[in-house]
Amino acid sequence: MSEIPAELLIELELDGGNDAELDEFTRQLKTEVEELNVDAVEAVTVGSAPDGTKAVDMQVIGQMAITLAPTIIPPLFELLKSWVERKPSTPVKIRVKIGKRSALIEYDPTKTSAQELEVLVKTLSRSLKA
Repeated sequence: MSEIPAELLIELELDGGNDAELDEFTRQLKTEVEELNVDAVEAVTVGSAPDGTKAVDMQVIGQMAITLAPTIIPPLFELLKSWVERKPSTPVKIRVKIGKRSALIEYDPTKTSAQELEVLVKTLSRSLKA
């Protein structure tokens, strides 16, 4: 029996930054996530661009959608933890969906200890396997 793919929506926020900086951080993280064995990493869009513009889709700055096997979630969270520690003013929201089960994690490195994050990841992994 194959695993049901997990769908994650990752949303980055940047305290005191601007859209260009947030876009750059998102692109950096996307590159690192692509190095994991994930099925897909895509920019989040809000639909088609307004009539008369040349853009195909309007991307949401600071968001990406990831499709991966649930077994890849712990390595992904390790990557996110490491990435956020390198950029401590970048809170992360992660929405995880596997089948009909879903969860939301908000990780703000200025408010969450490494131990609290580890407990969150373990709890999330167990609940999504059930």
